[in-house]
Amino acid sequence: MKMKEIAKKLCVAFTVTAVVVYYSGFGINTGFCKEAGAKKPLAEQDYIVRTKSEAPLNKIKRNYSESDNINDNKQDLLEENNMISLELSESEAAELSVDDNIEFIEEDAIVEGSAQKNKVILNEKKPHKKQKKVNKKNSSDHEWNVQMINADKIKKNKLKKKIKIALLDSGVDAGNDISLAYSISLVPGEEEMTKIFMDGSGHGSSVAGLIAAQDNGEGITGINPNAEIYSIRVLDDANQAPLSRVIEGIYLAIEQKVNIINMSFGLNTYSEALEEAVEAAAEKGILVVAAAGNTGDKGVQYPAAYEEVLAVGSVDKQGEVTENSAKGEEIEIVAPGELVRTTGFLGTEMVSSGTSLAAPQVAAVASLIWERDPGVSADFVRDLLKESANLYGEAESYGSGLVDAEYALGHYDEFKKNIDSRQKNEKDLRIEENKEKITTFEDTGCVEGCWYQDNHELMVPANYFNVRYGARFPDTSRYGDYDHRVFARMSLNPWWHGYYKKTNYIKAVIYATRMGDAISSGKGNQYKALNPNYNNATDMLSDINYMDNHNVWEEELKRIKARYINNDKAQAQKETVGFRRAFVWGMAIHAATDTYAHSVRYQGKLITHSTTVNGVERADSTEVCNNRYLDAQKIAKQIMNKYLNKQSLSVYDLILPQAPTDYQIYNLYNYVASMDLNAASRVSSYSYSSSSK
Repeated sequence: MKMKEIAKKLCVAFTVTAVVVYYSGFGINTGFCKEAGAKKPLAEQDYIVRTKSEAPLNKIKRNYSESDNINDNKQDLLEENNMISLELSESEAAELSVDDNIEFIEEDAIVEGSAQKNKVILNEKKPHKKQKKVNKKNSSDHEWNVQMINADKIKKNKLKKKIKIALLDSGVDAGNDISLAYSISLVPGEEEMTKIFMDGSGHGSSVAGLIAAQDNGEGITGINPNAEIYSIRVLDDANQAPLSRVIEGIYLAIEQKVNIINMSFGLNTYSEALEEAVEAAAEKGILVVAAAGNTGDKGVQYPAAYEEVLAVGSVDKQGEVTENSAKGEEIEIVAPGELVRTTGFLGTEMVSSGTSLAAPQVAAVASLIWERDPGVSADFVRDLLKESANLYGEAESYGSGLVDAEYALGHYDEFKKNIDSRQKNEKDLRIEENKEKITTFEDTGCVEGCWYQDNHELMVPANYFNVRYGARFPDTSRYGDYDHRVFARMSLNPWWHGYYKKTNYIKAVIYATRMGDAISSGKGNQYKALNPNYNNATDMLSDINYMDNHNVWEEELKRIKARYINNDKAQAQKETVGFRRAFVWGMAIHAATDTYAHSVRYQGKLITHSTTVNGVERADSTEVCNNRYLDAQKIAKQIMNKYLNKQSLSVYDLILPQAPTDYQIYNLYNYVASMDLNAASRVSSYSYSSSSK
């Protein structure tokens, strides 16, 4: 019996308690949500339903309750494919399962146990004896993993035709040494989430950095900085995602006409809905790459296990498959994934491990191949990746071998010439087998949790998670209803969102940090020594008092612990005055960086939320004046430097080191001048006065 038929029969039972997917470090596990309120009662679960046509879909929308797993940014793509996520009781689910108009129904969740689908491996390669070139220590400017896959030898050209790579992940922070072509969150309540701190856990930014971190002398350099990154955030602040949101993300990537989709996560059970989305991507000529999983001998996870997906395992500094890398005949290729250095928070560099880090390196090499001729097919790229890989171990662990960028590009013309020289069923390689020496290392200089910066200036370690969380907090909608949110929405709370029309955003940022310092010093929240003439000081103080009186501190700390489940420091964090100071300084950073979304004049007009670019509001679109995101990151770093050194923030910390040339900031001169005329003279060239205050 075919896998889909088996799955359909299994889906009728509906007796298993639903669980959600969440990240554990850089791998994804399954389990019950540890955060109170996140798990639905047994009487009601979320299910994905696929109808045979549009008419029955509209009917069940009228008769059943829809789930709230996807936000208002993009919630129509599932329906365009006759799918919907519903909240159903067990009896309602059973009722729908026997409806002739229903193609399939399955839980919008993950359960233990796996029924794996075998792939068809086009080329059978025999492993050869491993040859290696041993380095005692990495003394190169290139990261050890880049050297191992010979990507350091590839000349990086800025081509007009760029390959589009969609990252379905936790988001990518705009301006963090990665040029984003597109960024959106599908997480409910994040319709207005700032692009500066889009990444809720750091995972998405680390994946993006390995692919496309800029070659600018800062941090690492990605394998292909020329690639265009399309960031689709599907994981929420607790690092959880229902299956329906992942599927919506795939359809969104298809809509954006990307070339490659990278999914650095895995699910333990087969899903027909997920497979159909993957098949739809493949039919559109998209190469789908996924991490095989950190499951060891327990097998390859989905979506990597699907036939249409290039499954990637991980190797260590010796080129040996890591113990936790998934094993199975679905493995197609491997890449470095043990103690790999990549992009962290606010320009930091982080070191971590997992197949999650191996997959994007393969996606990056695929983009280098595709740049040679964007007209070739995804199958062409996939086959060349595999045939050029260096196989020196068993296929169930190594697949076709270690990815090799130099060998693939060096044999590109030969491969293309010979592409039609054999029958489909023939197993002979179209290029000479790769038996080159593997570059290995005794010491890579990378250890878990270490941080680096080339110029040795103080930077922000990513374990300052309380600040990072506070920086994202004002864009959430947990407190207050939609029209009366306590922190979200720039029109209601302009002091947290850098909105020039309704507040002096310079005073707002400084006042926020002073409130944070007052909390830490034991003076309480009544500290008002900043400037008695700041009109919104009472409003900001009222917001902090709201946090005191409504257990907000305790609730947000619970969410932080749920997000950083494997971080010992996060788990040990107490609700202290130091925690509150860090949180409020993060909120101040949000207020400062949001100025670059809500108070910028570009090409003679205010960038507003009223118009969209590719479905994203102009104010939050990375495609509109991307330099403002880079500059916002500079301001964020300057504020963080004062936070780390426990120094008071000044107006000079909110001034750019160099004036921008392609945009202006509304009322900046007036707002800075209200505090320091000398400082105001430095911003006159990029300030634009407005009569609307």
